[in-house]
This record gives sequence, C-alpha cells and structure tokens, in this order.
Amino acid sequence: MLAGCGDTTPIPTAEPMKVDDFRRELVNLPLCGTPKTGPVAGKAMCTIHFTDGTATLAGAGTVARGVWETEGNTICRRDIREAADQRRCVTYERLSNGHYRNSDGVEFCLGPCPEPPR
Repeated sequence: MLAGCGDTTPIPTAEPMKVDDFRRELVNLPLCGTPKTGPVAGKAMCTIHFTDGTATLAGAGTVARGVWETEGNTICRRDIREAADQRRCVTYERLSNGHYRNSDGVEFCLGPCPEPPR
C-alpha cells in the first residue's frame, strides 16, 4: 500500500439509538441527507419529525407531509395520504463524526448541512 494515497478519513463508529434518544436528540430538528436509493435518490432532502406526530420532508423541489410513530425501537413513517399499513419503519444510530444514520443507510446531519454527509 502506498502512503499518502486514497482517502484517510476514518469510518465513523456507530451507536444504536433508542426511541427516547431519538425523541431527545432528533425531534423538531431538520435531519438532512442524500438518500442513495428510492424516489428521492441523489437529492439533498431534510425531514423534520414534529412532537405532534407529523413529519415534513422537503428538498429538491419536493414537499411531502407525513405522520410518524414508534414501534418498539423503530421510527415508523408514512405519507399522510397513505394507509397505516404502508408505513416504513427504520432504526437510527449516532455516528462518531457527529452525524446520524438510519437503517436504510442514509447518513444525515442536523441541518442545514455545510456539505452533504459522506
């Protein structure tokens, strides 16, 4: 291996978050990142989970309103027009670089982000 070649940025370590951690650290704050898959893949988006159980996703000319709730140690969301059985549940983890990541693999920061999370 050649010294000085390639990215030497260490991979952040992850700590799983409980629902209480999510409520304390991430509710009412913009969670901003760029999904790699799905309908908004490659677009910088921010989601705010409000204390009243509603959520707003915005970015790249899109605004969507939804609802969220907890189930066990997961956060479950769905579009406000979708049936309850169409919700998507994910877990969250806190990363050592000050960012967060969900179980879909989307890394995000508390926005607005100075640069997209890697």
